[in-house]
Amino acid sequence: MRVFRTDRNLRLLLGALLFWMLGVGLYEGLIPIYARQLGASPVQLGGLFTLRNLALAGGFLIGWAVADRISRRTLMFASWFFGLPVPLMLAAAPTYLWLLPGLLLYELTYFALPAIHAYITERVPPSELASAFGAMGTVTSVGFLVSPALGGIIADRWGIRVVLVVAFLLFLLSTILVLRVEQSGPGTMPAAGPRRLVLSDLAPAVPALLIYVGVTFMMLITVPFLPPFLREVRDISLSEIGVLGSMQALGAVLLTPVAGRLGDRLGHAPTMVGQIGVWTSGILLTAYAPAPLLPVGAALRCRSPLTTLAQAMVGASAPPAILGRTFALAGMLSAVLAAAGSFAGGYAYRADPTYPLLISVGTAVLLWVALLSRSNRRG
Repeated sequence: MRVFRTDRNLRLLLGALLFWMLGVGLYEGLIPIYARQLGASPVQLGGLFTLRNLALAGGFLIGWAVADRISRRTLMFASWFFGLPVPLMLAAAPTYLWLLPGLLLYELTYFALPAIHAYITERVPPSELASAFGAMGTVTSVGFLVSPALGGIIADRWGIRVVLVVAFLLFLLSTILVLRVEQSGPGTMPAAGPRRLVLSDLAPAVPALLIYVGVTFMMLITVPFLPPFLREVRDISLSEIGVLGSMQALGAVLLTPVAGRLGDRLGHAPTMVGQIGVWTSGILLTAYAPAPLLPVGAALRCRSPLTTLAQAMVGASAPPAILGRTFALAGMLSAVLAAAGSFAGGYAYRADPTYPLLISVGTAVLLWVALLSRSNRRG
């Protein structure tokens, strides 16, 4: 996109996100297995991710309080600074409960994500918004293209703690890039300064917010349970799980730009309908397909295209004066619902490891109905 070629700050931000996602990709898919190695049962694993999602909601609540009031650049740097030591905190955990401080701190650092979304929205023409978020999703997905497989190989050979130390070094490089983002220029300060929120201001964004929340729940309900499902039910190794993570990232790299372009040309909601179908196919292949088709399922259940379209829907409908707070509200509602899903998912996984995946498919059906009904009403 032209705006990324001409805007140095956006290039620095994308570079910082790339290194950060390289670090996260090394260990994120291994965290549920790491927790199991440290003594967590399926229900305790679900509880761990419930608390994690509640902390994520807390991070977005902080984001709600500070978005549109404090410099976007200041919020981004604070987020990177507090997230930097997290891999070392996880590496030092003697039991699964000691994972909580690092996991919860990391989720709280999401207070800057609404500022990042607002930062990009302010700098990009509305007609290119889905493509811009698609570019961001593609770049961050590239970080997951290699790192999950590399993380799995390192974990098989030297253990998960070594993976976490390498992730810390990548986080450090990312933080150095964020420090170089300039203070001046559009997007570094809230567009219209602080303003008291009136609930009626949110009315145009409510349909997009509901879709955002539903899509996020559909994806996050699977996160704590997919790696244990692959390890314990599909009986594949840690390195193979890492390879599937890389295949998921490959799917994101290929599908996210397409979703962004189609979203700008055909409309966000119609494109979302098709992308939900792609996600559902990937989940069903992961649950039931023969082993040779697992890489295909992993590529199809990539999250970035759905996130791209949901972010574009919110950005296009939110009033400029409360842009950051609208993104914060979307994240906060999504995290609360995901926390409830993780808690229930632990019991569902104990009853049958396939149930959390089927809950995701059921949510997809409800989203289809909502999106198609909305399209019919408009028609």
